[in-house]
Amino acid sequence: MTSTLERMMAVYEGRDGGGVVFQPRIKHWFEVNSAEGTLPERYRGMYLDEIYRDLDVTPREVWVPGVRGSAGYLGLRTIEGDDVEVWVRQYSQSSSEGEPQDLVLTEYRTPKGSIRQVERLTEHGASVYNVEYFLKDLEDVEVYKYVLQERKYRWDERRYEWGMRRFGEIIPLRVSLQRSPLMWLFVGVMGFQRGVTMLWRHRKEMEELLMLLENEFYKMLDACKGKPVTEVHFGDNMHQDMCSPPLFKKHMIPFYQRVMPRVHEIGMYSTAHWDGFVKQLLPLVKETGLDGLECVTPLPQGDVTLEEMREGMSGMFLRDGIPAVMMCPWTDLKSLEDHVRKLLKMFYPRLILGISDLVPANADIERIRFVNGIVKEFNESL
Repeated sequence: MTSTLERMMAVYEGRDGGGVVFQPRIKHWFEVNSAEGTLPERYRGMYLDEIYRDLDVTPREVWVPGVRGSAGYLGLRTIEGDDVEVWVRQYSQSSSEGEPQDLVLTEYRTPKGSIRQVERLTEHGASVYNVEYFLKDLEDVEVYKYVLQERKYRWDERRYEWGMRRFGEIIPLRVSLQRSPLMWLFVGVMGFQRGVTMLWRHRKEMEELLMLLENEFYKMLDACKGKPVTEVHFGDNMHQDMCSPPLFKKHMIPFYQRVMPRVHEIGMYSTAHWDGFVKQLLPLVKETGLDGLECVTPLPQGDVTLEEMREGMSGMFLRDGIPAVMMCPWTDLKSLEDHVRKLLKMFYPRLILGISDLVPANADIERIRFVNGIVKEFNESL
């Protein structure tokens, strides 16, 4: 019988590994229900990795010490320039409607000036979203360019050793990188509307910024070189309404075509996080050179069928594939079972099964055990 690690390596390598690995993301479900006091009695007092063991599924999100909001993937340390100060402050204030909100202010102070962003903690503190972005005009762009030029990345040996002791014999080492430059701009530092407008009005300055963002990936990859990393992951949050096919062709494909040879040259595989509507983009994804996609969401939650996913991703592997809504009580178990069986049949052996995007806070967690039973039956039939 092959191990979980061997089965996952087989997916990367494009061969039959003797079975499917089920690796769902349950951290969001765990954190929200812990905060609300609504964890099932069975799991109260357990840590996240203990719940993974109880469900008898492969851990995906495991805690990394000292990292706020981390999904647990072993990664790199960001080292800012000697004359770049980073100030972070958490505070509370009421919104214009009088609603209390917890905010996190982050400010970069440099010889070129200062930039700041404000993030709002979600209701249960399990995530954040921007209410103010770092980049608002060309002056901010120049400050951020300076930050990027001074920034370095270093292999985090402490986190690596911690993870290897705990999970090194179970799952391959994966390093999460930033979103690709265009999505880094839209989602991370400028916002979509302002980002599109700035690309149109100030093409030269913005393309210079995008090339600096691209250079960050070469620095990250250099920090991974020679390390036992199996997969590098781009956290793109791809959605065709934010990155249309023309933008994808102009920015995303050329970026990936430049970066992928470097990834493969150092013996690593690559994935990107595609958790939005992607029907118009799937026919283009093979041009990127990516080895796999994570979180592609089929109907009824996403906008693609399993057949369209398989055709668009021909030669690539899929991580996930079960729409998150199917984990909720209002979806009947027969629909869930039929979907999982079809998914296994269509995508094996290029599949690491999981939930697209994650297990919702209001899910029935016992459905994880139900799906795992189907997976075990499938593996026994091979």
